[in-house]
Amino acid sequence: MRRFFKWLFIAALACGAFVVYSYAGARLTAGRVVGPNPPFSGRTIKFYFDGVPDLRGRPRAWVITYNRSRLPGVLTAQIYISPTGTLLATRPADLDTRLDAWEKTRLP
Repeated sequence: MRRFFKWLFIAALACGAFVVYSYAGARLTAGRVVGPNPPFSGRTIKFYFDGVPDLRGRPRAWVITYNRSRLPGVLTAQIYISPTGTLLATRPADLDTRLDAWEKTRLP
């Protein structure tokens, strides 16, 4: 019985380490997308274990939602990231182009 609890504890630690790795990868990828000083605020992060219904194939993903935006024409933004830290999609689809244009207007 003692050996069983030891392996159960090790498995729980491994699962916990994967969750931390996955969350950190999602945050890092989202940070690369929006940049160091993003025009967004009100961030929420949620993991869709059953799959994201808005994406084709319903992949499991972290969904990072920004509720407030200073980008013209963008009220909210969403970034979809896989559990391994790969960028799946953004809403709006041209978010990177809009962010680049916004950064260019801020340059002196």
